[in-house]
Amino acid sequence: MKVTRHLLEQFVSLQGIEVDRILDALSRIGLEVESFERFRVADGVVVGKVIQKQKHPDADKLNLCFVDIGSEVLQIVCGASNVEEGQYVALALEGAELQTPKGSLKIKKSLLRGVESFGMICSSAELGFPVSNEGIMILDASVGVLEIGKPLNSYPLFDNFVIELGITPNRGDCLSVLGVARDLSVIFHLPLSLRNYQDENTVLGIGRILQITSNNHFSSSVLYKVANLTSITSPLEIRLSLLLCDIPLQNPMQDFLNYAIHNTGVILRVYPFEYFQKLHSADSTKGEVVLKSKDGDCVCGEKSDSFIGIGPSPYREEKGIVVLEASYIDPQVVSEFLYTHPQVSKDAQITYKSTRGSNPDLLLGMRYLCHLLISLAQIEIYSSHHKVAKESKPLHIKTTFDAIDSLLGQSIEKGEITGILKRLGFKIEASFDETFFMAIPPAYRYDIQRVQDVAEEILRIYGIDQIKANPLKFVEQSPRENTQYFAFKAKRNLMKKASAQGFYETLHYLFCDKEKMQTMGFSVVEEHLDILNPITYELNTLRTSLIPAMLDSVERNKNLGFKGIAFCEIGICYTQAQEEIQKIAFVVDSLRKKECFPTPKGIMWDFYSFSQSISEVIGDFQIQEMSDFVQGIPSKLLHPYQSAWVIKNNQRIGYIGKINPQIGFEGFVCEMLLDPLICRQEQEMREFSKYQASTRDLTLMIAKTIPFSQIRKVLLDAKIPYLQHFYPLDLYENESFGDKVALSLRFVLQSNQKTLQEEELNESMQKILEILQSKFLASLRQ
Repeated sequence: MKVTRHLLEQFVSLQGIEVDRILDALSRIGLEVESFERFRVADGVVVGKVIQKQKHPDADKLNLCFVDIGSEVLQIVCGASNVEEGQYVALALEGAELQTPKGSLKIKKSLLRGVESFGMICSSAELGFPVSNEGIMILDASVGVLEIGKPLNSYPLFDNFVIELGITPNRGDCLSVLGVARDLSVIFHLPLSLRNYQDENTVLGIGRILQITSNNHFSSSVLYKVANLTSITSPLEIRLSLLLCDIPLQNPMQDFLNYAIHNTGVILRVYPFEYFQKLHSADSTKGEVVLKSKDGDCVCGEKSDSFIGIGPSPYREEKGIVVLEASYIDPQVVSEFLYTHPQVSKDAQITYKSTRGSNPDLLLGMRYLCHLLISLAQIEIYSSHHKVAKESKPLHIKTTFDAIDSLLGQSIEKGEITGILKRLGFKIEASFDETFFMAIPPAYRYDIQRVQDVAEEILRIYGIDQIKANPLKFVEQSPRENTQYFAFKAKRNLMKKASAQGFYETLHYLFCDKEKMQTMGFSVVEEHLDILNPITYELNTLRTSLIPAMLDSVERNKNLGFKGIAFCEIGICYTQAQEEIQKIAFVVDSLRKKECFPTPKGIMWDFYSFSQSISEVIGDFQIQEMSDFVQGIPSKLLHPYQSAWVIKNNQRIGYIGKINPQIGFEGFVCEMLLDPLICRQEQEMREFSKYQASTRDLTLMIAKTIPFSQIRKVLLDAKIPYLQHFYPLDLYENESFGDKVALSLRFVLQSNQKTLQEEELNESMQKILEILQSKFLASLRQ
């Protein structure tokens, strides 16, 4: 964003303020100065008037001009093709030293083809300014009252500087000269000047020629005026100002629009009257603008498909009646519309400003534009205007002075807080006892939504340098209370264990491909919470799982010729409601150990070897059969018969399983919530037995549909004396067994008080057998 001093001084007087103070103030209040450049016409260049023009007697391409500078008339030899009698020009007198594109040039009396020349009529480039036109620069009334002989650098346009500002994404209001001037007026306690701009010069009312029809409620505000254009050219002040601010010149009408947009921040466009003319009506002299809501609440004209805040002006240098439009649309609405309609025709400048936040004061922008047209062009502006405004209630942010002080870290006088906010355009409504107050942001500050934003505004004007630095306080803390440290340490310990098991740590973006996640059966972030402006099409949503990106990395490594790939990652994911959670995930391809003697075919992963490796990392856990896939579990990714829930401390924390062959990838995956694995739990002290443990085995005939987890739960709930733990040894199936299987279990029995006798062991085993017989109709295998 570039601004010049002469443009800023339309709205705020900077006289008497040193340039260094202005630059420092802008950077301190968050409008970082990225570059600064002076543009000042050299001394000795004055306003001259060409009173006579003759052909050079000895050169076809040269002219002999007689230029009046007030005190005398000078003979000047000029080679510009556009010089004419009656023009006001910039004349460099003898002794003037110009900084031209070819270097420094000192003006001297010269002899050109036998004719003396006592100065030089200059182009804008020869004066150190951008090239505004072919040939010499022709002065007009837009730069000020032209007085023959007056030094050119006494006009504000020609004694100027340009400041380039780095505007943060939330400060769309400062993408205009008016927005920057507002902040300068606040920081220097200067009045902001908004003139009563003349916006009409004919008694004809707009209602005689144009009507507005609105079909729906929508998120835009629009204002229309009608003008009758006779003749228009781009004035010098507008051309040079646009070029100084890096805005390219277009046709004269668009130059006026761009100039007004840049100064006021209001989105302005112009249409030929034919766009809205009632061609099939009895009264074809009238036009009708039909506004309608379309696809995402973005307004467009019935006949023109011209989207508010997006589309370019359809005007193409035509004389006659034109329709002027000022508009405002909420930045979020524009962003959502562009995301869903990427191919829509759009104007880069208008779209950029509307998505960042344009000025909603449509009447100000329209009046500013009409004033320019009336002053500098031959145009008739019809009286009055048509306006359709979006109804919106102003945001009320309730807070207290104590809350502001707490956020800033320092107590500030209530009067100073309210004074800063009022100068920034806020409305303040305080309670009777002043315990709290209501801050109402100005309409052009859509980015202020909460009390923290209000505090930030106060801080940048008050000055961060005025906030006293408080020394750090070192307070001794019990190591047991430092939860963040222990959580970090626990995560690193998990990763060390994973590394010891042959897993390589990976790191991927928080973003992923939404379509790919849905293809694998993962849940995704709810659509209304999704990313509006994704980085790329492939990274268009926040990830709900670590697995998809890890699988992509495995595939890339396989394509590079690697085998036996095993990855582990700890990272942030999101729920469907966009709540942040941490997960840990493991992914392996099919090969556990590469082909190498003494295993020339390598060793492949299976469900149990993969589970054992995970157990070495996170500790003992149980698995539970997935009777059905629930929401959030990648139902299309996991093998339907080799997948299970991961249970730890009686809590379901994730899943483990083989990858479904239909995916086209062989391997295993495991993903779990991280918090249950790293949370510190009080260690339970258990008595240690010094007596011998005994083992007993049982082989049962039991229905094959009964999962081991159900058997385990029933036996543990029974609290059988001396039973410490048990586990499966073998599972044997045979056609002769029918719907049953032979399940071998090993039981470990031990007492803390004595060595168990054979009778006690048999009694415990008998009780175990009775429970299994009654609950599961199990029987001993004969």
